[in-house]
Amino acid sequence: MLFAAVVEKNERLYGEEAVKHATEEVCRRFDILLARRYQEHDDPQRGLIVFAESSYQKRARIWVRGFRELGTRWGAINLCDIPYFAQARETRLLQAADTIAHGVFLLYERRNASIMRTLVRRFDQRDGVLHGLAHVTENKDTCERQRPAVQ
Repeated sequence: MLFAAVVEKNERLYGEEAVKHATEEVCRRFDILLARRYQEHDDPQRGLIVFAESSYQKRARIWVRGFRELGTRWGAINLCDIPYFAQARETRLLQAADTIAHGVFLLYERRNASIMRTLVRRFDQRDGVLHGLAHVTENKDTCERQRPAVQ
């Protein structure tokens, strides 16, 4: 399953706050999958987050610890440990994540679905609802109308 968040920056949501918001969205959406697995299969899994090393590394550790201990804006989440950090060049999973992020960027920023065409079915979805891809805008009412088509 894939998960991603697109955050449209504005005067209140930019820089570190935008990265934190995207991280919280991805954690929440991953947790939705874990809750569904527990309900449907009695499978009590917990999540683990691995980040590419970056300038946000120290702050991301604090954010995720807070999400784990205090919950997100939507409540508690099932993370099993602190986030881990690795250099993207040292792990194929983070290289894959970079490709996915690039595909999402192209879709939303350039309206280019070339990469996402093959990936969109891999995002967590259920009953026609795409849970694995968040689009955060200042005006939530415009989110669905602005979602680019993947064809």
